[in-house]
Formats: sequence, structure tokens, C-alpha cells
Amino acid sequence: MWFATLLRRIAALPRLALKALRRSPRLLWRAVKATPRALRLGAKGVWRGTKATGRGLRAAYRGLRAPAGRLSVQVVLTVLALAGALAAGWLVVPGAGPAWSFGTEPTPEAEETPLALSPEGALDAAPAPGLPADTAPVGDILDPTGAASESPTSAATSPAGPAGLDAWAADLSDLGIPQRALVAYGRGELVSAAQNPGCNLSWTTLAGIGATETTHGTINGNQIQADGTTLTDIIGPIHGEWGPMQFLPSTWEHWKADGDGDGTSDPHDIDDAVTAAANYLCHDNRDMSRPEGWYAALWSYNPRDDYVKKVFDRADEYGRKSTA
Repeated sequence: MWFATLLRRIAALPRLALKALRRSPRLLWRAVKATPRALRLGAKGVWRGTKATGRGLRAAYRGLRAPAGRLSVQVVLTVLALAGALAAGWLVVPGAGPAWSFGTEPTPEAEETPLALSPEGALDAAPAPGLPADTAPVGDILDPTGAASESPTSAATSPAGPAGLDAWAADLSDLGIPQRALVAYGRGELVSAAQNPGCNLSWTTLAGIGATETTHGTINGNQIQADGTTLTDIIGPIHGEWGPMQFLPSTWEHWKADGDGDGTSDPHDIDDAVTAAANYLCHDNRDMSRPEGWYAALWSYNPRDDYVKKVFDRADEYGRKSTA
């Protein structure tokens, strides 16, 4: 049954094809006739859209010329500029700012190791002590008349020191330390040995501090005069420290000394300043021949590892060169 129906439909295909061919010219003609009308309608739509756009632009222009419109434009431009700057900053430096601002937990930074020294034993030894400064009897340093004074503040030596210290300093001229400053460092060692016998303070440590602080009183073209004072007062630029050994005013008031016996305590006099520095370093019964004692004394003078390292290097250099 179904097979007969299929055969009939196959037989009808040529007839249906001829019928479609007869109808095609009529459909084509209708399409051609409708084309001009469609074009006219399309052109009218474009024209109406253009007119509407023009009216909108004219209305927008009038609105922008109004005060409120001008303010709106300024606000919009400002917002766009800020948004552009923020976007550019994020693209150029995407990781700037603290970690929490990006929603991430900050990672702890590795602890920096000390620059060089620590009081627990990283310092293997105190600086080389250098050529001893005791080329004259201690009594001649404390009191040239032979009677030893009770404290370094009552020392009564000539401004340039005994002849033995002058000769000793002259023999060490290759160290690059001004002779007048070297005399003060040598006297400081001898006075400290008499007044603080357990301290074992060496002149090389005093010279290391003087070199680190003010280049032995010659910083910025200054110089030490024959009486031990600097040509001009040396004042620290940050904390207003005084003199060749750079004492804070409050520290000087507590530790001031009269190292040359002229009756005054002057932080700008290298004899007074070195004597005060020696007293300060030796207090609390420190033994500066021991690494921990030396470190503790210098750390109390200026609590910075890089400072202590610099003083150590210079003091050690002076000690080694003086005995070479």
C-alpha cells in the first residue's frame, strides 16, 4: 500500500516542477515592483532618523551651554581623569601599596643580621692595643709637679703634654692622626690607667672614636690649635652634639672633665673631651681588654652596630700600624 503511494508521488514530481516554473516569473515580477517602494520607505526612515539625531544634538548642545550643563561636564571629565589615573597606576605598578590593600596576607620579612658585632661573642678580640703611650711616668701626666692628683679633672699638664708624649706622637706621624690629637689620646690612656686601673682602655679606641666622629677634630676644614681647642666649635647637624668627640649636651653635663687642667671643662677642647670620653667608656667597671666589655662600652657611646664596627676597624688599624 505504501509502496503504491510512493510511486504515485514520484510520478507527480515532473508536473509539480513545471507548475513551479510557470509561477516563478510572476513572483519575480512582484519582487521587482515592490523594490522601489521598499527603497522609498528605507530612505524616509534614514531621513527621519537623521532629523531626530540632529534635534537631539541641538538639545544636548543647548543643555551643555547652560550653567548646570557646564558643571556636569566638569564633573564627568574629573571622574574620567581620576579613573584613568587609577587604572594606569594599577597597570604600571600593580604591586604598590601594603599587601592588605590587595587582599593578601603580608609575609614577614626576614630579620636582618647584625652588621658585624654582637656582645655575645662575635667579636673575637678587642682592637689591637697599639704602641703603649706610657712614655712618661703617670705622675707627670696627672701632675707635672710629682704629686698625683685625685681625678683626671684636676690634671695639670702643659697644653701639648709632656715631652715624652710629644715624642711618642711624633714617632706615629705615619698614622695620619694630627699630632695634637694623638697627644690627647695618649694622655687619655694614661689618665684612665691611673684612675680606672681595671678598664684597660687603649688610646687606639679613643682615636677610633675621634676618627669616626669628627676625623680627629678636622671635619669640614677645622683644626685643633696648640691649646687643644678647635679652630671653630664643632656642632652636630642632627642632635647638636659638641666637640671633637661629639658629646650630647646632656651627656656632657654629666661627664664633663678638665683634661688639661686649665680650670674649665670645654667639650670643644680635645683634652677635656677625650678625658670625659675615657671616663664614660670605663664606668660600670668595664674591662675593655675583653671583647664583651669593649663592645658594651662602644655600644653605650653610640648604639649602632655600623658605628661600633667602624670604630673597631679604625682602632684596630691604628694599633697594628703603630706596632708594625
